[in-house]
This record gives sequence, C-alpha cells and structure tokens, in this order.
Amino acid sequence: MLTMEITRLIERCKQGDADALGELYKAYAQRMRDVCRRYISDEQTVEDVLHDAFVIIFTSFDRLRDVRRAEQWMMAITRNVASKCKDHLEALPTVSLEETSEVGLIAAKDEERDVRGVPLSEVVRMIDRLPEGYGQVFRLSVFEGLSHKEIAAMLGIEPHSSSSQLARAKKMLRKMMQQYWVAGLLLLLVPITFFLLKKGDTAIKDEDGGEHQPWAVVAIQKEASKESSKESPTDQTQEPVIVHLSVHRTTVIDLDTLQSVIAQTVDSVTSDTLYNFIAQEQMVTDTIGTDTTKAIRKVELPHYDIADLFPDKPTIGTSHQRKWSVDLAYTGGFGEQNYNRPYSFTEMPTLVISGQPPSPVTFENWSDYAAFLADNPDDGRSHTRSVIMNIALNNANQPGNDKIVRKSHHYMPISFSLALKYKLSNRFSLETGLSYSRLKSEFEMGSNGNTIKEQQTIHYLGIPVKGICNMYTGKAWSLYGSLGVTMEIPIYSPFNTNYYLHGALEATDKTTLRVPWQWSVGTGIGLQYNLTPSIGLFAEPSLQYYIPTGSDIETYRTEHPFTFSLPLGIRFTW
Repeated sequence: MLTMEITRLIERCKQGDADALGELYKAYAQRMRDVCRRYISDEQTVEDVLHDAFVIIFTSFDRLRDVRRAEQWMMAITRNVASKCKDHLEALPTVSLEETSEVGLIAAKDEERDVRGVPLSEVVRMIDRLPEGYGQVFRLSVFEGLSHKEIAAMLGIEPHSSSSQLARAKKMLRKMMQQYWVAGLLLLLVPITFFLLKKGDTAIKDEDGGEHQPWAVVAIQKEASKESSKESPTDQTQEPVIVHLSVHRTTVIDLDTLQSVIAQTVDSVTSDTLYNFIAQEQMVTDTIGTDTTKAIRKVELPHYDIADLFPDKPTIGTSHQRKWSVDLAYTGGFGEQNYNRPYSFTEMPTLVISGQPPSPVTFENWSDYAAFLADNPDDGRSHTRSVIMNIALNNANQPGNDKIVRKSHHYMPISFSLALKYKLSNRFSLETGLSYSRLKSEFEMGSNGNTIKEQQTIHYLGIPVKGICNMYTGKAWSLYGSLGVTMEIPIYSPFNTNYYLHGALEATDKTTLRVPWQWSVGTGIGLQYNLTPSIGLFAEPSLQYYIPTGSDIETYRTEHPFTFSLPLGIRFTW
C-alpha cells in the first residue's frame, strides 16, 4: 500500500471510520499472519495472536508518532505480540502422549462434537442460568480474558477457587448443551430438526476447510448484547467489549465499529473458540520440535504489558500523541499607502473676550493661519511659533497653494508573533501567545521647502486567542482553518514634528500619543509543509477586522479596518 494511502487510511481510523478499519485489516492481515508464523507453528494460536495484535493496533493509534511509518509500526507490534506469546508457550509445562490416556482424548473429542451446533443465543442463555459465582468467573475468563489471579483479586476469592469454579462452569455448560440436543430431538419434528442442523452447519465452518475467525469473542459478546436487549426491552444501553491487554491497562472497544470490521473481512462467524473452550477445558495439541513426538499443553495466551509492545516505548502515564507546538511567525510588507487630504490646524486664541472661555479655532487656508499666528504671538513657544508663521506665510504667497493639504504615508504594519498551540483532539486545537506590531505613518504639509513633517510610530503588544480546525493532514502537507480574537495594548507611541524653512530644519517638537487599546477579530486558512515530523513551515493567509476605537489618530488600520495579511513562519511540534 502506498504511503499516502495508508496515511489517509490511518487518519480515517483515528476518526472511528469502520470502513477504514476493515480496509486496514484486509490490507495487512496476511502479512501480519506471516510474521506470526515465524514465531508460532500452530495455526490456531497464530490466528489468536493476529487477533490480539489487531486489537492493540486498532485501540492505540494515539501512540503512533509518525503516520508515515505506520506499516513498520504495525509490524513491530505484531512481532512483539508473537514473541511474547512464543515465550509464554515455551514456559508452559507439557504432558507427553505416553502419560495421557487415549481414552480421555477420545472422550474429549466426543464431548466437543456433542456441544457443537448449539446456537450462540442458547449458549448465552445457558451461561445466564449458571450459578452466580460460576457465571461471573466464566464471563471474566472467557469474554474478558482475565487470568485466575486477576479474577481472584476482582471477586475477592482465591486463585484456586477461581480455577475450580471455571472448571465446574464448563462442565455444567457441556451437560446443558448435550441435554439441549436430547430435548430438541424429542420435542421437535424431523423437518424442524433438519432446519436447525442446516442452520448450525452454515453458522460454523469446518475446521479443516474453513477460515478461522479472529473476532470470535467479539461476535459472541455482540450476540449476548442482542439477547439481553430482547429480554429487557426497557434497557437499550449496549455495553462495550472490554479487552484486557495487561493488568495496567483496560481498552474499551466500540462494538459497532469492530462488528463492522468483522462483517467486511469475514464471510461467516464461527463459534469454534467458545465451543473448544467449553469442550476441551483449554486442552489443545501442539507439535514440539522436529520429531514425531506429540504433547498436550494447557494453552492460555499471555496478558500483554502494552508498554512493551510498541517500537517507540512511550512514557507510561502520558499522552503519546504530539499535542504541543510553538509557532514563530512574521507578518508584514514593503511599501506604503499614500493619501492627500484637506487638513485644518486647530488653535486656541490667547485673548479672552467678555470673560467667556476661548473656543478653539480651525484654519483651512495658510493665509488665515498666518494671520492668526501674527495676532497671537506669545504662547511659550516663540521660536517654533515664529518658524510656523513663516512657513504659513511662504505657502500663502504661492499662487494656488493657499489651501492646507496634508499628505499621509502609511507604511504596511509589521508583526512578529510567538504562539503556543495545544491539540485538543485530532481535529481541534487552541492557540495563544504574544505578538508585537509596529504601525508607522508619516505626514507632510506645505511645499517648496516650507513644510511641516510629522512622524508617528505606534508599538503594540498583543495577546491573540485562536481556535484551529484541522481540515487535512497528509504525509508532507496539512491544511487548517483558524478563527480568533486579539487584544493589543500600546506600549510606546512617539510623535515627532520637524519644521523646515526654505529646505532647512529650523525646529523640532517631540511628544507621546495617548493611544487606546485595539481589539480585532480574524479568520484564516493555513497551509503547512513538514520538513520533519517535528518541524514545519507554514503560511496562513488571514482576513482581520480592526474594531474602531473612536480615536482621531490616523493609522493604516483606520484607513483599512478590513486588512488582508500573510503570516509566514516555522512551527515546532512535540
């Protein structure tokens, strides 16, 4: 399977797509089965190990660090599970055939044939009729795969008591299954009996010619849930299957998802696992060595410690999916926006008439402004005021230039940001951090060297908060959308004015502006290219709306409340 295909398939599996789980199983089941055969010779055990490996894979995608290495990751898990099982089987005691009664083996086979063909729904009812203690031990051992030590700890009994109760439960079930056929033959007519036998044959494949079903236990649990829902129609809650992978961890598997996988990958459901377990009491044959010697083993698959099965050995107790990232971004551009607009000077008269407080006066022409300055000579800035009056007179004496016009030059804002992002899920993330922005503007009034030039710079420190939605994740590229709000606080706002007379600088004024806080909202689409699993380059075209502040300070943002920007940056993920 191509790397891009498996990457997309894994992402669908993470979202709980049952079709994707089925496709993944069909694509890799045979290869993983071959891996198991390198360690284990018994085909029945191979299928059991394959089942366990897929359960661990399907429930552990959050541990997959690099999706591009998913195939190697799955094969490594399968090898580890098979190796653990091999070591477990080799450590089990064996009993040679010479020490085993042949009559006992024949009796066990006869008992197995007697219990086969009983519908699963009847088996579930029989389990429900077991004494409470026997039924509890049987369910915990067969359906949940617990060891006698774990069952004893859970029920507050001794391990040997759990073992004996399990043996008695299986003996009672064998007896009830055998009685099921006797009662059926006595009560039912021949056509109905033939129909039941035919139904049993189609439900259970022949051991020699059929394909082993790796999901038998799950299928039995599904049937149990259906029968339970029939008997208790008021309780519609379906319990999930609990698969115990180790004494340290319990994994919950959604029944509908796994059942969909079963339906798509296997033609029919076989109940061999349960019937063999009941009839043979966990006694199966296995070939030892290369000679013809046979032995019988008490086979019980090991309880895997899940931390030992993954190739990257993640830290226990922490999330192993990359959840945190740090972004360093730059936003800005070269050039400026130019505007020429009429402008008026506002002055406060120094003379008080009739005891009334003076009102500010505005001037739109250079000649009117020069006359006002001549009538109000002393305001504590005698030199600067004299220069301004001469600038006004020189501009008023030029034909056609008496109108005061202000030329505005707004430079493109420049921003740097440092953002910390936390991944809430495979799809959604939350981001916040700090940003720095600089807004620079220059203004000019007058002509022919008789000018007033102003320079305004506003420095903001911002706190953005954004929600991010992941739309696509590939091998090298990812696409996401963002929506957020930013609060910017002005930290320094100098305003400098230079006065030129006949091209020579004659006076300078410096002051600081009182700039209000700036709020804005924005949205964007981000595209990221992954250099490595931990480092990526991104571009995030964004549209920002700057909420009006009510201030008369002119900036690039007051001219363009809706602003398009292109942040570029680098992202580090861990």
